[in-house]
Amino acid sequence: MSENVNIDLSGEINATVEKKGFQKLLQHVRSGAGPALVMGVLASRRPWTQFVATDNFKVPPSIPRLSRRFYRNVEYFQANYLMVFLGLFAYCLITTPLLLIAMAASFFGYRKLSSGPNTWKIGGWELSKTQQYAVAAAGSMALCWIAGAGAVLFWVLGATVTVVALHASFFDAEVLPAPDDPEQFPMIEQV
Repeated sequence: MSENVNIDLSGEINATVEKKGFQKLLQHVRSGAGPALVMGVLASRRPWTQFVATDNFKVPPSIPRLSRRFYRNVEYFQANYLMVFLGLFAYCLITTPLLLIAMAASFFGYRKLSSGPNTWKIGGWELSKTQQYAVAAAGSMALCWIAGAGAVLFWVLGATVTVVALHASFFDAEVLPAPDDPEQFPMIEQV
C-alpha cells in the first residue's frame, strides 16, 4: 500500500525578508548606502523655527501621553536630532585639536596603506596586507586613546541623548501636523 512519491524539490528560494528599525539601518550601512541614507534623512529636516519654538514646550499631562509624544517627536524631528548630534561632534573636534590631528593621521595612514602595494619589513619578516592593517589599526587606536577619543565619544553621546530626550519629552506633539498613518500613534482612551 505504500507508494513511492517523488517530489521535485530543486530550485531556488529567493525570499527577501523585510527588516525593520535598527536592522534595516544596519542592512543599508553594510550595503554601502550609509551616506545616501544620511543624506535622505537630512533632506527631511524640519524648519529650525518649528524645532525651537518655545511656545510649544509643555509638561505632558500623563505618562501615556509622554510616551506617545516622545515617539512622535523622535520620528518627526529625526533629521534635526541628527543635525544636533553632528553639531556636537563638530564642536568636540574643534575644541579638541589633538583628536582632530589623530583622526586626520589615521585617515591618511589608511589611505596610504590602501593606495597600492606596500611592503613592510619588521625584524627581517615581511608583513602581509592583513598584518599591515592590524598594525595600522593598533596605531590608530593608540593615537585616539592618547587624544582622548573615548571621553569625547561619551560626552557627545551623553549630550545628544540628553538634548533629544528633553526636547522629545517636552515639545508638544499636538501642534505637529497629523501623521500619514492614523494607526501609527493611536490615541489611548479609557472606557
